[in-house]
Amino acid sequence: MERVLAGHEFVEFGNVLTGRILPAVGFTDRFKQAAEAARSALHDPAIIGEAGAIRGRQVVTHDPRDIDIELRVDRLDAPDPYSLITHDEVVALTGIPVGGPVLAWADDDIGVRFDAENGRGQVWSFGVHAGHAVEGGAPFDPVSWYQWMVALLDRATPIPGLGDAAVHQSGLLYVRGEGRAFYVLIEAPDRSPVEQWAVAIARRVLERFATGLAG
Repeated sequence: MERVLAGHEFVEFGNVLTGRILPAVGFTDRFKQAAEAARSALHDPAIIGEAGAIRGRQVVTHDPRDIDIELRVDRLDAPDPYSLITHDEVVALTGIPVGGPVLAWADDDIGVRFDAENGRGQVWSFGVHAGHAVEGGAPFDPVSWYQWMVALLDRATPIPGLGDAAVHQSGLLYVRGEGRAFYVLIEAPDRSPVEQWAVAIARRVLERFATGLAG
């Protein structure tokens, strides 16, 4: 399945077009405060050096297919991708000052991705994608979607206590719970705690589904 990223050009987070990011709702003060602390610590060259300073990347060019994807989602029982996780929640849970959400999709899932980089060429990427029905296919079944996706993995490790079922392999975490199935995909420099980050993000996504913030 081809993954499509909406947009092309990246700039530092301080230069984002505010109209591109949909309003982030439902985050608590603890997420907001933790996000601000992470941005202050990892964006300041005086603390970790110019090359090591991590800056969020943000897409500023629009892809005309964005609207088509939103219309497709309405027909295929997918959640609003921007409701899955917020920018401040990702920053607070990972400590990485990422940029705003970037829409990405395949034929049977849709989600958002948040990126950051430093002057050494290191890149951090945190994506959350929710499964949905395929155009012209049967209604979406989260159990079948989850089982099909997990069957493609060869070294997956079960994550007990996370939703109804969850497995992780190399920064890719599939989760089923709250009547949904989704995955968290993390790319980060070597020795990064990708499983810890993925589990923390997935728990928050489940909380958002359970409380009606995602959907």
